Amino acid sequence: MLKSAVMVETESLAAPQTPPAGSELELLAGLHYLRDFDQERLKQMVEVLVRQSFSPGDKIILEGTPAEALILIHSGLVSVQIEDEAQERPRLEAGDTFGELDLWRGRDYYATLTAVEPTTVYFWEVDPLERTLEEEDSAIDSFRYAAESQRLALRLSFDWLGEDEVIRALARKDRNVLIQMMSLPILLAIAGGAMLVLTFGSAWAWLGGLLLGVGSLLAAWRYVDWGNDYYIVTDRRVVVHEKVIGIYDNRQEAPLHMLLSVSVETDLASRTLGFGDVMIRTYTGQLTFTSVNDPHSMAALIEAEVQRRQRDSAGADREDVEEALRRRLEGDAGADAGAEPEPEIPEVEQKPIGDSVGLGHWAPDMRFTEGGVTTYRKHWFVLLKAIVVPSVLLIILVGLIGARLGGTFEFVSVSTALTCNTLLIVGIFVWWVYQYMDWVNDIYQISPTHIIDVYKKPLSRELRKLAPLENILGTEVKRRGIFGLILNYGDVIANVGTSEFVFEGVLSPNRIQQDIARAQETFLETRRQGERDERREELAEWFSVYHETTEQKDPRK
Repeated sequence: MLKSAVMVETESLAAPQTPPAGSELELLAGLHYLRDFDQERLKQMVEVLVRQSFSPGDKIILEGTPAEALILIHSGLVSVQIEDEAQERPRLEAGDTFGELDLWRGRDYYATLTAVEPTTVYFWEVDPLERTLEEEDSAIDSFRYAAESQRLALRLSFDWLGEDEVIRALARKDRNVLIQMMSLPILLAIAGGAMLVLTFGSAWAWLGGLLLGVGSLLAAWRYVDWGNDYYIVTDRRVVVHEKVIGIYDNRQEAPLHMLLSVSVETDLASRTLGFGDVMIRTYTGQLTFTSVNDPHSMAALIEAEVQRRQRDSAGADREDVEEALRRRLEGDAGADAGAEPEPEIPEVEQKPIGDSVGLGHWAPDMRFTEGGVTTYRKHWFVLLKAIVVPSVLLIILVGLIGARLGGTFEFVSVSTALTCNTLLIVGIFVWWVYQYMDWVNDIYQISPTHIIDVYKKPLSRELRKLAPLENILGTEVKRRGIFGLILNYGDVIANVGTSEFVFEGVLSPNRIQQDIARAQETFLETRRQGERDERREELAEWFSVYHETTEQKDPRK
């Protein structure tokens, strides 16, 4: 079947030409459901926004009050609290919005918003908002998409999300895909039910009951299977989470700063029914959001989130330069005397960790921290499989000694039985210790600068692989089989260039994936801050020299 692809090229993920940072126009231009509105129409929207400022502790809206406006956070920080939940939701910051779900469903606000610091908010009242959205079909579809994502995000929780990580979009496969998946089991169940009724009391009734049972169970299994696959966009990454009950649990993700392009692909049938594939190209390959509803809205949301991240980074750079320049122009001596010293950013040591880290730890811990390095071992189930044979043999030999001493058999003398079994026990115990040492010495590590894989055979060679955190382009979690799911162990795969770095058979792979992402983000942020400081001071120095030169050339000075 012919396919129609709408491609957003690599250049589209570069920071766009936007209005001045911090302006109302920039706030509106960052909303993905307004992507088809030009600058003139955005300026008209600004005129209907109602601006209001709040001090720390002020209530912006209250849970249970009628939803009468979309809330746009212009500056500051806002907490989100739901009465029935003890824990706060992730906070809202400049550029975030609140209220899409409540306005779309025509209900009261589901949470209370409180200003954490001095905050400026714009209220977009429902009547002018509706008139604006009605101007473009894409605006209505994308607004609905944002509301549905919020609805799913409120119902679900993911333990692998980072602290204050915000879900921007959350989708399952389209319901038309569910209908297709359910068609065969439903037909089986209907055929089985009809056969059971028509042949009730005969020898064929059991076949009808079997078909009815198989069809019903298969339908239930496929419904649950459909509900376990999620496609997620957060303010930090894009995630493909696929789970088959009792078989595997797989999560692939890529940081937003590693995305190259986003494309949408549909065929005639999916385009008619309103779903398609969103393909996200990264440095290591491609992540696919398969058969999601309204793929164009999802693609636009991903693009908007990448561009927002780029704008935030550029804005932070600009603020740093402005602050350094202001201090220089006001006079270094006066500014330095009155200003508080800037906190020092610790330098990240750019060298591999010592060979001894982790290898001297003989306790059967599967996760421990030493010298700033977090070390992981394979799951104890892997150890159990390695020592099960020598353990069983040890038990058998000890049992044979006991049986001979107890007189169960007498065809071998006591001295011969003790001597032979003791020698065998010593040899098998050495085998057992060797397997344990082999398990202990195979470790995976996360340092402030690298991920490390240490493979060491007792009394033999040691292989140590290192990969810089900055070279990790994406990670993946795989848990296969019933034991992997029940015991919560699996593989963590880090894509490093064209190769893969595998943490094999580790406990809580989701947590380790999160540890890698957090370590990489910390490393990159430290490096970015250092680069910003150097660039800021260099620019400030140039402007200071320029300022002094112009003062010397000015004849009025």
